[in-house]
Amino acid sequence: MMKAFAATAAMIAVIVGIVIYRTGVYKEVTILPGQQGPYLLVFKEHNGEYHKIDPVIEEVEKYFKERGIESLYTFGRYLDDPNKVEHDRLKSHGGCVFANLSSDVDKAITESSYKTEKVPQKEYVIARFNGSPSVGPFVVYPKIDQWFEKYGYIKVGPAIELYKILPDNTVMTSYLFEYTID
Repeated sequence: MMKAFAATAAMIAVIVGIVIYRTGVYKEVTILPGQQGPYLLVFKEHNGEYHKIDPVIEEVEKYFKERGIESLYTFGRYLDDPNKVEHDRLKSHGGCVFANLSSDVDKAITESSYKTEKVPQKEYVIARFNGSPSVGPFVVYPKIDQWFEKYGYIKVGPAIELYKILPDNTVMTSYLFEYTID
């Protein structure tokens, strides 16, 4: 009986260890103010739980890839505070980020129903995390909140998460926060 319990406990520990390793929960989050942009955001609106935005982002990315157009990043912009808004009413944008409006990108946008927004170069508080974006809300956002409080910064506006797939197939997420100083 004890051997079966020990074997089960060991199996659970191995599975938990693999999940922690694969998601990058243990990885460092770097946070610094810095310049980002200018960017052109091409997106589709999403209503509902934030963790269900992946198909929206993938749709926009696939649309451009089918036309031979690579974006700098894919992104999610999360407009509502999930602690204050019912999860089925959360609003977000998902899509692709381009450095500028080339003729190919302009033509593809014109032929689509996607929305666009130009984001000028500006100062952000930038957090970088090389782990699964799905653990960002649990790993990155608490550290961001602590950093803002420690340095007297105040968030202004929604977070923009920029996703970049690296050569080793991990994802580097950059979290951009507009701010004022208290």
